[in-house]
Amino acid sequence: MRIRVRKTAVLAALIYVLLIGPIMLARYLLELSRPDALVGDQPNYLAHQYPPREKREMSPRLARLLQKEMHAVEAVPRIFLARLPGDLPALDNAREKKRLFTSAMLPIILRANELIVADRGVLLSLKKKILNGAPLRHSEKKWLQKKARQYRIRRHTNFTLADIDLLIFRCDVIPPSLAIAQAAMESGWGTSRFAQAGNALFGEWVWGDAEGLTPLEREEGKTHKVKSFEYLLDSVLSYMTNLNRHPSYRDLRLRRAELRQHNLSVTGAALAPALVSYSERGAEYVSDILSIINFNGLDGLDSAQLASHLEG
Repeated sequence: MRIRVRKTAVLAALIYVLLIGPIMLARYLLELSRPDALVGDQPNYLAHQYPPREKREMSPRLARLLQKEMHAVEAVPRIFLARLPGDLPALDNAREKKRLFTSAMLPIILRANELIVADRGVLLSLKKKILNGAPLRHSEKKWLQKKARQYRIRRHTNFTLADIDLLIFRCDVIPPSLAIAQAAMESGWGTSRFAQAGNALFGEWVWGDAEGLTPLEREEGKTHKVKSFEYLLDSVLSYMTNLNRHPSYRDLRLRRAELRQHNLSVTGAALAPALVSYSERGAEYVSDILSIINFNGLDGLDSAQLASHLEG
C-alpha cells in the first residue's frame, strides 16, 4: 500500500514538472527579461506595436498626428512602434516621408523623456531627503547605484549631496526637435539600412561582441559596427544617455542647466550648437541640424506632450 501511494506521489510530481514546470519557467524568464514590462515609469516594451505594412493601415490616432501641422501638436497618442514603417524608403514624396518619420518617432522620443523626467523626480526627492537629514533606505541606495552606473558617476556607495547634484545635472531631457533632427540626419529620415534593419537611428558605433550592423563601405582596418537595437525606444534611450553622460557633450549639459536656471525653455535650437563634437564635420554638422529644425518647423514639437491615457 505504501509503495502504491509513493508511486502515485512520484507520478503526480512528474506530471507537475512536465506540465506546470515549463509554464512557470516561461513566466519567470519573461519577468527576468522584461521586469519593466508593465511598470509606469519603465519602458513598457509590451505596449509597443509593430508598424503597419502600408501607411494607409496606420492606426487612426497616429494618422491624425500625421495630418497635423507641427506647431499644432498637443496631446500625442501613446503609440510606440517597435520599428519604423518599412515603406519609408519607397516613398517618393519627401514631405510625406518626413511626416511619417516624425509621426512615428515623436511618441517614442516623448516617452524616453518621460522616463528621464521620472528618474529626475526621484533624484530631486532624494536630494530633499538628504537636505532634511533623513537616511536613505537600502532600496534607494541600490537605485542610486544603478543610476550612477548608467550616467558614469564614479561613486557607487555613500552618496553625497554633490553626487546627487551631478546625477541631476546629467539626468535631463533632450528636446524632441533636436532628437528628430539628429535621427533624420543620421538615418536619412528613417530610410537607411541601419535604421530599417537595426533600429539604428543615431549612428552610434560599437566594437567587439556588441550587437551591431557592419557598414558596407567600412574603411579597411576599422572594426566598428553601427549599434543595433530590438526596439526604437532602446535606440532613443541610448542616444539620450550618450548625450547626458559623454564628456564630449558637457557643453550641451551646461547650456541646458543654464536655461533651467533662468527659467527659459530647453529647445533643440538652443542646444544644437553644443554638438560640434558629434560629427567629424563639426560646425557644418551643427548648421545642418539647425537647418533641419528650422526648415521643417520642428521647434514646435519641443512643447508637445504625450496624452495622459492610452486612448490619446
